[in-house]
Formats: sequence, C-alpha cells, structure tokens
Amino acid sequence: MPSVKLVTLDVTNTLIRVVGGVGHQYSSVAKVHGVELDPDVINQAFRKNWKEQEKKFPVFGRNSGLTSRQWWDSLVQKTLTHSGMDSTDNKICIVSQHICTHFETGGWTLIPSSVSVLEELKKRNLTVGAVTNFDDTLENVLRRMSILQYFDFVLPAWTAGHAKPDPEIYLQALKIANTSASESLHVGDDYQNDYIGPRKVGMKSVLFCPNIANVPIDVEHIVTDLPDILNYL
Repeated sequence: MPSVKLVTLDVTNTLIRVVGGVGHQYSSVAKVHGVELDPDVINQAFRKNWKEQEKKFPVFGRNSGLTSRQWWDSLVQKTLTHSGMDSTDNKICIVSQHICTHFETGGWTLIPSSVSVLEELKKRNLTVGAVTNFDDTLENVLRRMSILQYFDFVLPAWTAGHAKPDPEIYLQALKIANTSASESLHVGDDYQNDYIGPRKVGMKSVLFCPNIANVPIDVEHIVTDLPDILNYL
C-alpha cells in the first residue's frame, strides 16, 4: 500500500467550530441591537434556509453572479425572519450585516487537539491542504485562528467552483499537491462530503466523529479523537 504523502482536512467541525453554535451567535448579535431571538429557533431556521439557499445558489452563489457576502446576507436575513424577526423591521439589514462581519472576525474556536495534529503532520513533512465547503474568507479565518501557516494550500469550495462531495474539488486538490490519489488521505466530519466523496477519486478517507453513536454502520475508518488520524499515516 502506498504511503501517505498528502493529507487534506475539512475545516468546519473538524478543525474549528462555531462557539456555542449558530443560534447562540446570531441571537447574541441580535441582542446587541435590542432584538431578542430564541437560539433553538434560529438553529432550526438556519438549517432549513441553508439547504434552500445552497440548492438555489450553489457554492455560495459563486456561479450565480453573487458575492459570498451577498449570499450570506440573504441567508441570514431569511433565518432572522423565520426566527421571529419582522421582515419590515429596519434593523434586520443592520443585524444581518453585523452577523456577517462577526463571522469574518470572530465566533470561531479551535477543535481540541487540532493544532497539535497539524504540527505533527508538518513534522512528518507531509503536504497538508484544507479542502472544505467554505467561502472566500477561509484564509482570513484560518489566519485569525493562527493555523493558516500549517497548510501548504487551502482550497475552499468558492475557489474550486465545486463543493464537496463533488469529485472535482478533490481532483483539484490532487493536482495542486501533484500527488496521486492512492498516496492521499482526507479527514472530515461529514459522511458524504468527507468519507464517500474522496473515495470516489481513489483517495483514502477517515471520518472524524466525536459522537460514536452517530456513526453510519458502513464506515470502516473512523476516529473519535482527532489525533487518532495519525494512525492512518
């Protein structure tokens, strides 16, 4: 079996996560503007509207003539409206813009052990890439989290023009790294995007699932602690 030369990693919920969840963050920002919203209701509204927005305008609107900021502003306003905020309230635009800016400057925290794992990957002289369904703010977010320096390249869906699990984003990563699929490993927390997707182009993959109770029954390679991915190298 060829040794691993390239490790690609998902970002959201693999290396970093939203502090307290989306509902907590949105409601906290709204409260600054005197708007009280239920975090649980926001979470439900966000999930529903995310699916609809992604279906209507894939890849953060990149291929539909939108900027990622326009895409997010639309999604956030729909989420706020479906969470109980009056769509005619003049504050809705202000709150939405504040939320969008907030996630460009904060709202994130590191997953435990993510830094130590990245450090170890670099010590082993592996090529390390971020392959993730993220917009064009990815590099800035990783820089603020002080982990950008561990990556040889970052490939968000926005740059690739394709979102996981589309094989094209993985093929682009292999081309950037100049590495064969058989010498590459992808790690992430989503079954379709991060486990099945890379296997369609011949890459190895490991599912990161902190809650073992949520593991699909047909997953062979899985870790519940991020440092355990080192066992697959």
